Amino acid sequence: MKSGYCTLDFMSTASLAHLRHVGRDVAALAGLTSARADAVELAISELATNSLQHGGGRGRLDIWANGKSVVCVVTDAGHVDPGAGQRPPEPGATRGRGLWIVNQVCDEVERRTTPNGTTTRIVIRG
Repeated sequence: MKSGYCTLDFMSTASLAHLRHVGRDVAALAGLTSARADAVELAISELATNSLQHGGGRGRLDIWANGKSVVCVVTDAGHVDPGAGQRPPEPGATRGRGLWIVNQVCDEVERRTTPNGTTTRIVIRG
């Protein structure tokens, strides 16, 4: 991954560790601090987990370094409320935190849902 661009298809929770590792590698290529690299790993893990649980059990991660930023695009077959993750979870809720967390740790979050599925684009700056 010398170019800093990578596409990975994932179909199980066994893929999550590899996705996080790739995220950390791309964060290093972008020169992100350790704390921002942690944010990349966390956001990727939450988005991929959401795809596995609610997006048809699979997804695709496109990730690249863009200057001092990391850009990730996660695509799956699911459909999501456009406002998902914009509001904090209800106190005591046992689910519904993943997209909220993504919105908290990323500098930009853009989500599009169509009849073919959902695409989420995130940017984390150094």
